[in-house]
Amino acid sequence: MDHAVAVIDLGTDRYDPTAEPDPPPPSRTRQLRAVALALVGALVLSAGGAAPSAPPRLEPLLTVSLRVGTHFHLTEHRLFVTDPTPGTTRRVTAYEVERGRQLWTSAYPTEQRQLGMTLAGGLLLIEDGNPRDGPIGTTALDAATGRWRWSVPYPLEVLPGERTALVVEDLFPPGSRIDAENPPPGTTVMHMSSSGGVYNRSSIGMTARAIDLAGGRQLWTTPALVRVVAIPAAGGRPAAVLAWPPGGGMEVWDLRSGAVLQRFDWAGGVPRNGARIGGVVVVWHSTGVTAYSADLLQPRWNRPLPEGTDPSVNVCGPLLCLRDSTGVLVLDPATGAVAWRTTERVFLWSSGIHLVETDDRPRLHRVVEPDTGRTLVDLSEWTETARLQGGSPLLLLRRNSAAARTWLDIIDPGGTAVRPLDPVPYALSSCQVVPTVIACRTQLGETRTWRYR
Repeated sequence: MDHAVAVIDLGTDRYDPTAEPDPPPPSRTRQLRAVALALVGALVLSAGGAAPSAPPRLEPLLTVSLRVGTHFHLTEHRLFVTDPTPGTTRRVTAYEVERGRQLWTSAYPTEQRQLGMTLAGGLLLIEDGNPRDGPIGTTALDAATGRWRWSVPYPLEVLPGERTALVVEDLFPPGSRIDAENPPPGTTVMHMSSSGGVYNRSSIGMTARAIDLAGGRQLWTTPALVRVVAIPAAGGRPAAVLAWPPGGGMEVWDLRSGAVLQRFDWAGGVPRNGARIGGVVVVWHSTGVTAYSADLLQPRWNRPLPEGTDPSVNVCGPLLCLRDSTGVLVLDPATGAVAWRTTERVFLWSSGIHLVETDDRPRLHRVVEPDTGRTLVDLSEWTETARLQGGSPLLLLRRNSAAARTWLDIIDPGGTAVRPLDPVPYALSSCQVVPTVIACRTQLGETRTWRYR
């Protein structure tokens, strides 16, 4: 760090005193010395000797009181809060985060509890219902005004950037639905439907339908199918729907019209799910994992699963993760080759270009380099993180168990260094983070938002 030096120019003329000079009065000498010292001190201080303290890294913004059953959803500029009201309605309020002002409040009829809230196509989509008893429905409000737009009696699968949502409903044998609180004697396994309800027999298939987000109208529907999987758009490739009809084979449908675009032979087992990862579309099924080219025209590779195994499969950033009782196998989606593996039953979640490793509790372990599994940041000293969202920083929290106080730190997308923020005098939970803004519940029954540097 460079230090500024203050120099006082005392002149260059030489003064030769007489042999017997008359000294100035002592009081005058002391006054001149005091003035000079004061000038030097002032210049040193102004040059950085007492630099102003750094501004806080967290700037308090909006605070909203919450009641039991209240949910919130954060964006960079808005905070949406849903609040159950006495009777059969739910109130929804939108706030401007920066100024803290209320933009609108609206209400819609419902007797169900809220399950989720998201934004899509200028709409605030609120999911209400009971997963055990059903049904689960969706209400759409105009995100700019709060005006009610439409409601449908089923949950929606919304694909990023699309104006069409997909509804996928499980089919069960007749007479297999049960009361989860009072199951029939001898019931040992219960199956939950994606649209709400519990059954004592497994699903025998599913149906699909498409919903226009602009007006809530149904665009198309299907007869009974073995499986339906929605594939989001990526890399210039449009969104697609993969379907397995009862007669065999795999079909590719247009999301908007439901038209069949392609048909394939299918040699795999019972399909489970699929995803687009980089330049391939990967489908996992009961007997293995199969990959296709991005245009779904050419099979790329197939990896059988070991006999008797049934791993859970999920997309982990740019890779595919197979998790079973022995650990996690991390596959390169381009080739199906093993990139690396762990011997612990951990979870790997995408955070920017890196992965975050957690366990079942969930407890934070580390930030991981996807290609090698190398540890980039040890996260063991933090207790939890905010809900991970694409493109958002990784918010880390540490609590003081003896007091209502939380320390917040952050890792920027793609970063490998922890940036300390500020501690706050609250016990925080249910945090959400977007670029530049954090929102959390506090122990005081409120949601507080902060802007961070």
